[in-house]
Amino acid sequence: MSKKLLIYGLAFGSAAAAMSYIYMQNYALRPSNKLQIIPLIGEFLIPLIAMTLFLRMVKKSNPEEFFIGKAIFLGFFLSIIISSSVSLFFSFMVQYNPDIINILIEQKLQNVRKGIAHEKLNAKEILELENGIRQTYTVSYQFKEELFLGASRGLFLSAIIALFLRAKSSKP
Repeated sequence: MSKKLLIYGLAFGSAAAAMSYIYMQNYALRPSNKLQIIPLIGEFLIPLIAMTLFLRMVKKSNPEEFFIGKAIFLGFFLSIIISSSVSLFFSFMVQYNPDIINILIEQKLQNVRKGIAHEKLNAKEILELENGIRQTYTVSYQFKEELFLGASRGLFLSAIIALFLRAKSSKP
């Protein structure tokens, strides 16, 4: 079971990382609001499909032992593996292609500068806001963010999927 969990996690984690790469490359070259759908697909749709397929396979292989607790636990770890793959991809991008990350940071800063009513904020508040944006593109921040997002997504989605797959709630 653990081999299959790892294989599913790495396969769908690679797909989610590929979606992140497509988003980073395209958004860095041509910023567009239409491209905001790509992270949504990579962060929610791919893990949803992965958990659904994996939990269906688990139920099909041994329907007598398909309990809701086990399904939530497996979905949680699958989502953690997917999130770790995306986080490792981001650290790869920071190490070997920092220009893309710097372009993304500058574009976010420009968007914030356009949207801020500068007369409402003083220079110190604007500087803190810009430093916060830069901080979100560090490897440690992205790692924590991906793990927390993956954990919460895994618990929530796997519980819903387990209910739809009619997982047993207790042993007879």
